[in-house]
Amino acid sequence: MKSHLTEEQLANYQRDGYLSPLTVYDQEETKRLRHEFESFERRFGGTEKAAPLRADLHLLQNWAWDVVTNPRIVHPITSILGPNVLLWSTNWFIKESGDSKIVSFHQDANYWGLEPHDVATAWLALSDAHEDSGPMSFVPGSHQEELYAHTNTFAENNLLSRGQEVNRTIDESACQSAPLDSGQISIHHIRAIHGSGPNLSKDRRIGMVLRYCATHVRQTKGDDTAILVSGSDDFGHFQLLEKPDRDFGEKETAAHKDAVTKLGHIIMS
Repeated sequence: MKSHLTEEQLANYQRDGYLSPLTVYDQEETKRLRHEFESFERRFGGTEKAAPLRADLHLLQNWAWDVVTNPRIVHPITSILGPNVLLWSTNWFIKESGDSKIVSFHQDANYWGLEPHDVATAWLALSDAHEDSGPMSFVPGSHQEELYAHTNTFAENNLLSRGQEVNRTIDESACQSAPLDSGQISIHHIRAIHGSGPNLSKDRRIGMVLRYCATHVRQTKGDDTAILVSGSDDFGHFQLLEKPDRDFGEKETAAHKDAVTKLGHIIMS
């Protein structure tokens, strides 16, 4: 599996605002990662009860830390952002089989508080994200457009925190779908307009979302945390956190709670 992006791949990302697909795990590795995640869910009583804990899961469990620091993911990110990179946060977008939930078209930069926009998201599929399961769809080149205002719908079937929708007409015939096999990632720019439809397949659609930024990026909405995944941090804009010594340890649980609380204040502000 190749790590760093080719010149052609980088040119495509710079033109379109996203790149897909890149294979980073084989099927056996992906099955193990899915098993780890679903074991985490069962530990805390199932999907809904575990949901409050799954953001920044890399601060609680070593397997998740190993994913976000894996060179197969980090190296393509450094091709885009440069050699000095932080992982800002992780989260999960999960649609159950036959789920009507969607992700409305939006720009992440509208509510993350990160400036400047040298930020890229890797979306890792732990199950197939094919056309019938509601893969992400992008508006090509939209990362070069303005940062649009959004309307908060708080729609029940929307997986976004506020059901936010970009205030821009979307010609869905011009959008490009980005289906993924399990073990593959897509990468997209923080300003790229994107969304996804319902899961009509017979399996869960499990996406792990890894949000990276260059070390010179700062948080404009308050105190924040990150981990260093490549190079060095000469800016100190974030509180840098360490790898868990013990899964779900007391120290790890406290650090996770603090990080997620800060993240929640930023996302919802």
